[in-house]
Amino acid sequence: VGVNLRGAILNGANLRAANLRGANLIEADLSGANLLDADLSRANLSRAEVNSVQLAQARSLEGTTLPNGARHD
Repeated sequence: VGVNLRGAILNGANLRAANLRGANLIEADLSGANLLDADLSRANLSRAEVNSVQLAQARSLEGTTLPNGARHD
């Protein structure tokens, strides 16, 4: 997929089961977004506004760059 959502304001968005594989979400505002079953594998979430509870609900974080810059294995 690899969609470019850099800096997007997605707060409160319903992204349930969304395919965000490889998405550029750098500096995106995902606060309050529903990420239940979303595929965030290989997405870049550097400096994104998203919390650990939201990320734990995602279907996959394999290879994802987390908001702090660390890579999820």
